[in-house]
Amino acid sequence: MAEDKKRFRVIIVGGSVAGLSLAHCLLNSNIDFIVLESHDDIAPAVGASIGILANGARILDQLGMFDDVLNAVEPLAESRYFGDSGNMLASSDGPKLTFHPTHGYPTTFLDRQTLLEILYTHLGENREKVLTGKRVIQVDHHHTGVVAHCEDGSSYEGDLIVRADGVHSTVRKLMWNYMDSVGMRQQVEHERTTMTSEYDCVFGISDPVPGLIPRQSYRTFGEGYLSLVIVSKGSRVYWFFFTKMDRKYFAHEISRFSQQDVQKHMAPWQKSQLRAPSLWAMSTARPLSKHIGSKLQALVKRSLGMTPNAGYGGNSAIESAASLSNYLTRLLKCNPSPETEDIDTCLQNWQTHRQLRLGKVWKSSHGLTRLEACETLKDRIIALHLLRFLKNTMINRASAIIVGAERLESLPLPSRSLRATVPFANGVGTTDQSPPWKRGLRCLPLLACLGAAGATMIPSGVRFKHFMGPIFAQRFWAAKNGESFRLQQPVFPVSFLDRLLKPYITCFLPSISGHDPVSRIQMLSFITDLGAVYGIWFLDNYRVSRGLTDALLPVGVGVALQLKGAGIVAPVYYILDQLRAPLSHLISEGGHDVNAKTSISVVGGLLVGYYIPTYQSFSASTLESRGWWNAVWQVFPIAVPVIAGIASRIQGAIFQNPEKAKKPQVKRKERPQTMTTIRCTYIGLAAISGLTWIHGLRSAPPGAWAGVGFCAWVGLERGAHEQAVFVTDTDHLRL
Repeated sequence: MAEDKKRFRVIIVGGSVAGLSLAHCLLNSNIDFIVLESHDDIAPAVGASIGILANGARILDQLGMFDDVLNAVEPLAESRYFGDSGNMLASSDGPKLTFHPTHGYPTTFLDRQTLLEILYTHLGENREKVLTGKRVIQVDHHHTGVVAHCEDGSSYEGDLIVRADGVHSTVRKLMWNYMDSVGMRQQVEHERTTMTSEYDCVFGISDPVPGLIPRQSYRTFGEGYLSLVIVSKGSRVYWFFFTKMDRKYFAHEISRFSQQDVQKHMAPWQKSQLRAPSLWAMSTARPLSKHIGSKLQALVKRSLGMTPNAGYGGNSAIESAASLSNYLTRLLKCNPSPETEDIDTCLQNWQTHRQLRLGKVWKSSHGLTRLEACETLKDRIIALHLLRFLKNTMINRASAIIVGAERLESLPLPSRSLRATVPFANGVGTTDQSPPWKRGLRCLPLLACLGAAGATMIPSGVRFKHFMGPIFAQRFWAAKNGESFRLQQPVFPVSFLDRLLKPYITCFLPSISGHDPVSRIQMLSFITDLGAVYGIWFLDNYRVSRGLTDALLPVGVGVALQLKGAGIVAPVYYILDQLRAPLSHLISEGGHDVNAKTSISVVGGLLVGYYIPTYQSFSASTLESRGWWNAVWQVFPIAVPVIAGIASRIQGAIFQNPEKAKKPQVKRKERPQTMTTIRCTYIGLAAISGLTWIHGLRSAPPGAWAGVGFCAWVGLERGAHEQAVFVTDTDHLRL
């Protein structure tokens, strides 16, 4: 007979790292739970190991267990990378110098059994809620909750059942059966076909081996295989050996190796240069799979479809436990006795939230495995020939994964996580922890650029103003081809703009009139390149981590560009950007994202407000019309944001679906679409600049240089000394 149901209870199937982590998270969130473990021992010695990265370490630290983990290990300090012939490709002290001070926690590796013992021991008197020898064979769903029936005849009632017992579980099959019974056949079939495995893994733990140094890891890259060896406290060796299988296997085909299978599988590699094959005593094998929650069942488990060489699987499971606990806590705070529909909605929201992060984590793990196994020609070139140059890039990408970690909302953040130089996205703060003077030192090269620009541009500006005086005393300007431009005719309806920008329009006349072909080519290329820079600045200030004032910044920056020049403004912009918003803000989970619709609107604003006036300034039929288009271009700092805003409104009005707007939208594909539009924007801006430069190079007069670098007034001055004609209403004045 089922136990009497008391308060809201979560049934956790599986006393794994994920299951016990969830038990701790629920306990600290004041949510009742019970753990049903099929084995008789909660911490069996199965030869498995687990790495704890900063994202998992912070949660364990919140739960008060990370010091026990540190006492059991020696944190990693160095990574060494080898080719398949035994040659060392590169070495890195990233684990010591990057991950520890950067995120507040060292990278550690220990027996899975040891971590399970730590998790179990810290439950204290609540260890009685962890029951061993309880293999779940049936789950009944009722309108009031669920009942888990065990092989020994016992049954346990709860409101939610969470599976944390791996891919080969009975509960997974029961979950699929239940989904099928409630009309979710399509989802079940999708799960059965999308959960696949392409690599097998033999792993184990060995006693100290001569030549292997504690606190180091050894990675071997080979075509179709890879190995990972990690040496921890007491020279204990943890190792993994991966090989690509002959084909892709689906979930129902995935099986474990027997001891005989392991021996047969490892035999061909015994004489190779790899370390792992010589360490395969005490080995087991573990297949990989993935899925997350449905209906009254949720899933928190280790692998999540990730190969273990990146170390993300176990840490992601700990994160999922904390995240699920957060969602349940919010639910119960609003409704202490939720109905089935409320729980289902909560789980769906949690699943959507976690999939956004796990998709990125899975992609990183997926890419690392294929890189180390040299799966493609690109992977082989990078792994075997470019690794020493790209190792810091790989570390930065791993860092970007970590900073988006979940935290347990029911407990305060540990002090050591607050000392991280790169803040976590969730709860550490919004400022760089490094002193302002250090960030100021990083700006010294930009200050040098600013000084060089001031030393060259300011004297040129003085000469420009002196030279423009006599020109503006006239009323007409005539080019060599006979075309003229009326200098006294108002261009803007606002007299202030006319007085402010008329000198800048005039200085473009030699370029846009064709009077000076070299100046024309140089100025066209320069303005096009400036558009790419401004476009990147404009898009950058619409990132998720930016605020409303940042979105208005392009207006001020653009105005300054027009009045003071890019040589002065660009260094100042980059200095201010570093001081007010360091790169660490953008590394945070999603902080660098730009909404896809915003990207499209920005592109529209740039095309209409910047590039069309630019090219019309050089290609319109008459000098008067080219001058008018140049006047339109002059106001791009205001025109581009306005046009982008209008485009965004129109886009929203056209593509908004009233029916979909009533329902919560699953943003599963928003980030890939976002990155695609951002990349297309950057590539498009670069392509426009490149094609313009090539056009200038091909159309330049013999012996002329079609590059960028001369100020506009140089062309005007040159034109004057070449007998440019300035026409008054009574006579012609030749200079």
